[in-house]
Amino acid sequence: MPSVYFQTFGCQMNAADSDAVRDLLYRRGFTPSAAHGESDLIVVNTCSVRDSAERRAKSRIAEFARCKRARPGQRLWVIGCMAQRLGDALAAEIPGVDLVVGAKEIERMSEVIDAQFPTGPAESGDRPPPEIFSKTAATDFVPVMRGCDNYCAYCVVPYVRGREQSVPYQDIETAVKKKIEAGIKEITFLGQNVNSYSHNGIDFPELLRKAAQIGGLERIRFTTSHPKDCTERLIDVMASSKKFASHIHLPVQAGSDRVLGLMNRGYTSSRYIGLLDMIRKRIPYADITSDLLVGFPTESDAEFRETLELTRAARFTTAFMFAYSPREGTAAARMTETIDRAEKMARLSELIDLQTGITREIYESAVGTEIEALITERQQKRDKAWMGQDGGCKRVLIDCGGLEAGMIVKARAVSSSGMTLLAEKVDN
Repeated sequence: MPSVYFQTFGCQMNAADSDAVRDLLYRRGFTPSAAHGESDLIVVNTCSVRDSAERRAKSRIAEFARCKRARPGQRLWVIGCMAQRLGDALAAEIPGVDLVVGAKEIERMSEVIDAQFPTGPAESGDRPPPEIFSKTAATDFVPVMRGCDNYCAYCVVPYVRGREQSVPYQDIETAVKKKIEAGIKEITFLGQNVNSYSHNGIDFPELLRKAAQIGGLERIRFTTSHPKDCTERLIDVMASSKKFASHIHLPVQAGSDRVLGLMNRGYTSSRYIGLLDMIRKRIPYADITSDLLVGFPTESDAEFRETLELTRAARFTTAFMFAYSPREGTAAARMTETIDRAEKMARLSELIDLQTGITREIYESAVGTEIEALITERQQKRDKAWMGQDGGCKRVLIDCGGLEAGMIVKARAVSSSGMTLLAEKVDN
C-alpha cells in the first residue's frame, strides 16, 4: 500500500484538519510513513497567522521539493491557510509542489483525493487499526465551527478560512461517540471563536451541556474563546460538571484600551479583568491562559507597560506571546509601522520574562496539592515517566507502574520544574 507523511504547522484546528485528511487517505489504502524520504505522498498543512510561520513552512516545503527529486513518483501537496493565501503562486515559487489546496477547500478533500487518484489506490477493505493515526490514545479534537466573523485588525484568519460556519450538533455528537468507541477519553472542541457557535437554536453553552451527557466522555475542553462573547452562562455550564476541564483560553492581546480599539477586539481592559473575576468566582482553581501581542502599529512604550500591568493582574497560568508582524490584506497592514523590529523583540522579551515568572509561581503553588491527572502517553526519552494533564492545563509527570493512557488517577504534586508538575500516584 502507498504511504503518506504529514507535516503540520500552526494551531489545533490545523491538527484536526490534518487528521481529517489522514483519515480520508487512510480509507483509500494509505499507510503512515515515519520519514518523508520513504513516503509516496507528502502533505504539508500550513499556517498563515504570522510571517514567521509562513517562512518556516516554505523552508520545509522547499526541502521536501529538493528531496523528492531522488524519489521519482513521490507527490508533494500543500494545504491549509498559507495555501489559501498564496494559491497557485506557491507552486510557482517552489517548483516540485504538485497540489495546492486552501483551508476553505479542506471540507471537499474527499473529492480532491478522488480526482488525484481516480484509479487507485482503492478503498481499503482490510483496514489497519485506527490508532496508527492517533495523536495520543486518550485525547482528540472535534471541530465545532470554522471561520471567523470578527475581523480583528491584525488577523488573516477570516480571509483564509472564511466566514463562520457551525457544524450541526448531531454531527458533533456522532464524531465524539466514534472517538469514544476508539478509546478517547478527552475531547477538545475547536473553533476560531467557539463562543459564536450557533446551529438550529443550539448555542455553545447548550452544546457543552449536551456533550457532558455523552456516556464515556471523561473530560471536555474547548478553544478558542473570544472575551467579547464570553458569558456568565457559559462559565456556569463549565462549573456545573466535573467533566469540564477547569481551564479557559481567553486571548486578551493587549492591555491598552486604545490599542484594543485599533485591533477591533470589542472590549476594554477593565471588562476583560472583570471576566477573569467572574470566572474565578465560579471556578476558583481555573487555569486561565491567553494570547498577547506586542508592537502593534502605533503602540507606545506606555501602552506596552499597560500590557505588562494587565499581565501582572491577570496571572495567566501560561500565555502565547508574539511580536506583531503585518499580514497582507488585514486592516493593520495598511497602518504605518512605528516600531522597529529591535524594539518589538525587546518588548516581547520583557513580557516573556514576566509571564515565565508568573507561570513558575503558579506551578510552585500547586506543589503539595492533590490533583486528578489524565494520563495521555509515556515519555519516549529520559525517564519514560507517564505524561498527563491535571484538571486545568498543567502538565504532569508521574513515574510509577500500573498506569496506561486514558486513566484518570489521583496524584499529589511533589515538586515543580517551573513548567511541569512532578507527581506521585495516591493510592485509593
